[in-house]
Amino acid sequence: MHNKGVLLDIKEARKQIDSIDAVLVAEFEKRLSLIKEIGKYKDEHHLPLVDEARDESIVALHTASCKDKTLSPYVENYIKTVVSMSNEFLKEHMHKHIFLIGMPGAGKTTVGKMLAKELGRDFYDLDQTIQDKVGKSVQNIYIYDGKDAFTEYEYTTIKELIHNKPSVIATGGGTVTYDKTVKLMRNNGLVVFVNRDVNHILDDLDLEIRPLVKESIEYIFNVYEERYPLYEKVAHIKIGNEGSITDAVQEIIEALPNTEK
Repeated sequence: MHNKGVLLDIKEARKQIDSIDAVLVAEFEKRLSLIKEIGKYKDEHHLPLVDEARDESIVALHTASCKDKTLSPYVENYIKTVVSMSNEFLKEHMHKHIFLIGMPGAGKTTVGKMLAKELGRDFYDLDQTIQDKVGKSVQNIYIYDGKDAFTEYEYTTIKELIHNKPSVIATGGGTVTYDKTVKLMRNNGLVVFVNRDVNHILDDLDLEIRPLVKESIEYIFNVYEERYPLYEKVAHIKIGNEGSITDAVQEIIEALPNTEK
């Protein structure tokens, strides 16, 4: 008899859980429809896709409002998941910036300019934008301000650029090495890895800077080997730039979601 009572209690508990889940689903649907409206507003006013400060405040607010403090970590994870899924949904319903990543010499700027023209967007070369803003060449920033200062310039410049209407942005070869910048790019756009065989990059460099010393060749190979897995990990889309620029641009356009075409 005791077991039967326990079973009935479990059945009742499960019935109540099913009712709660049905309410959660209905409310989540409402949340997503509101998110879609927010996406339209952000699109029209060129606002960044993700507002990290707002997301953090939502998580903090609802975690603090949990009455049973032993459940706080679970509530926190639950709200974080809801916010994260809402952001993913938002990304699918908003126009986004397109960030081109890859090795120096991979053709990011050339591909980026043609891609921007095809899509009717503005184009920004990140290194050039930083140089114009700071009033120093990239080389002099490295020499006088240091590498850390340059990576911070990259982050703050991208943060400014994402407030413009969706554009195409060609980044520097090392932009992907700074986690904060990677998160900013992935949250506010599509990251495209423009890959070019390192031997082709060296051939092009050899035409520009004759002769390439052995140390330079080894350095470029080492950088390529070190960064290649990082480029692949960070990118939403990967394309090869071994043929014509037109082919590379078409490959990117074909891989873009319909919202971006």
